[in-house]
Amino acid sequence: MQKQRRGAFTLIELLVVIAIIAILAAILFPVFAQAREKARSASCLSNNKQMSMASLMYSQDYDETMPFAFGYYPGIGWMWNYYHNVPYNAACTNGVCGPQWTNMMQGFWMNSTQPYTKNFQVFVCPSAAKSNLIYAQASGAPANAKTSYAYNGLLHSSTQASMLQPAQLPLITESNGKANFDGAGLMNPTLVCSNPNALCTYIPAGGSGNGATSGWFGFSGPASVHGKGENWSYCDGHAKYKGLSVSVLDPGRTNFNYEPWAAYNADETPKFGWSNGYHMYYFRPDMQYP
Repeated sequence: MQKQRRGAFTLIELLVVIAIIAILAAILFPVFAQAREKARSASCLSNNKQMSMASLMYSQDYDETMPFAFGYYPGIGWMWNYYHNVPYNAACTNGVCGPQWTNMMQGFWMNSTQPYTKNFQVFVCPSAAKSNLIYAQASGAPANAKTSYAYNGLLHSSTQASMLQPAQLPLITESNGKANFDGAGLMNPTLVCSNPNALCTYIPAGGSGNGATSGWFGFSGPASVHGKGENWSYCDGHAKYKGLSVSVLDPGRTNFNYEPWAAYNADETPKFGWSNGYHMYYFRPDMQYP
């Protein structure tokens, strides 16, 4: 009796199939990665919108005064050059640091707008994966929040009436770059308010006192968070993508009317910021954009 022969793939056929699958994967994986990044960017833009609306709702409830960018600690002064706990009691819970510490941390913009956002997750962009632990979570305290966005610190306690062009004035930006802080947040840029006995608010160029000068903190990650730019929100409440000239390296210079950073490092972190000698030029409430 003749035995029936079983069908089987030859080695050549298997190799051809594997090669076809590899080619398809090579074609599709970048598409999937782009789709994933588009989704992250959309989520980031939504976060920006929520934070801007929360800041403006806060302002409406406080006589059109914008949130504090940083807190105040009696005896020390304005904490303009400090990280702030997010949530305010994550690193120091149950009042063990005292009411002055609690009040100072509650004044920070991410904490003071929390009644409006009701969600600490809006403070981190999904694309800002690199994490830097700033404050360890205290025992029994709320979980640390991750933050990657920065408030325009020149708006600290400013009024809406002081903004010449709110639709073009940055409110919330990704000015930590493609990285996040664990347990703390920042404002970037920030007013320099070194006098603990005086109010702190933006003072235009040529003036003197708390808020007459400003500075900025370096980025923890590349400024190219989404493609070659970032998602920003503005003082009229809208949010949109902001392209940046991250390929302009020192000694090159960007256009100061359209971009806050004058030149970038090879890793796409800002190297220099545009200044009028007193303030970060692009973030000024009295900035007149072209």
